Amino acid sequence: MRLLLYNLQKYNMFMAQIGCAAIGVIAFSLFGPSWLARSAALSASIAFMIYTRSTHPPAASLPILFIDGAKFHHLNFWYALFPGTAGCIILCLIQEIVCYLKDNLKF
Repeated sequence: MRLLLYNLQKYNMFMAQIGCAAIGVIAFSLFGPSWLARSAALSASIAFMIYTRSTHPPAASLPILFIDGAKFHHLNFWYALFPGTAGCIILCLIQEIVCYLKDNLKF
């Protein structure tokens, strides 16, 4: 049961982070840096997470960060890999370390 829970958490995190970041890039490409792009990206991100059953609330901020952050615009779809995937990998490593310590050490 514990393994299934950890795998579902990782699925939620990876799917939501990468998908929402890609939605932000698409919205910026279609609408430019405008309020329409922000609102379309945020609503599409929430709909994507509900549809894929991968709700991870922090992921909804990635499209807004891309649209508002001029330094990220040159990344295009690489934006989904750099903060999206790299952040997920770091969080997974931290989760594995904490689970190992929790199982093998007494606090």
